[in-house]
Amino acid sequence: MKRLTSEVLYHPLVAQSTFYLTDVLSRTDLGLSGALFVLAARWIARFLRERRSDPA
Repeated sequence: MKRLTSEVLYHPLVAQSTFYLTDVLSRTDLGLSGALFVLAARWIARFLRERRSDPA
């Protein structure tokens, strides 16, 4: 179990998403609601950017 846990925790996708979430939380004064707002705003901005660049 320890080996499995260490492999999963240090997997690049898990580590990268953890660092990203920590970065977002630190930018919003460690508030969960602020972090969720930032994530939602970034998701919406990315969605709209892709919709604008789509020629269809």
